[in-house]
Amino acid sequence: MIVERATLADKNVLVDLMQKQFLEHKIPYSLGILEAAVREMITRDSLGIILVAKDDDHVIGLAAISFAWTLEHGGKSAWLDELYVLPEHRGAGVGSLLVDRVLVEAEREGCLAVDLEVEAEHRRVEQLYARKGFGRLDRSRWVKQIR
Repeated sequence: MIVERATLADKNVLVDLMQKQFLEHKIPYSLGILEAAVREMITRDSLGIILVAKDDDHVIGLAAISFAWTLEHGGKSAWLDELYVLPEHRGAGVGSLLVDRVLVEAEREGCLAVDLEVEAEHRRVEQLYARKGFGRLDRSRWVKQIR
């Protein structure tokens, strides 16, 4: 198994994986907006990075990090926006490999921290993040769509 940066050749399979993740988490989405967002993140390095985990050239998981400049961290940071592994490959270390590579890429890009969130229904993944050195913050995340 390998973990590498996604390319435009991976776009369609990434969109497919994200659709699966959004359905699993009951997140509404627009296919056109999702396709455009994936394409932009792959082609515009300043936005972030999408990583793919491949087994025999089949993409079985992904991690997407977006870059931000934060006062809290005192500079550039990474937001682990998405981490998804196909259900049939969970528990085999794919998520761990993806998180390891996220940390390497974030440091390589000059990030001072990596932030993430965990959906309440998916607490199992918290064990992975704790093993990788992430700490829980006592906060709640809020959002308001403006477009």
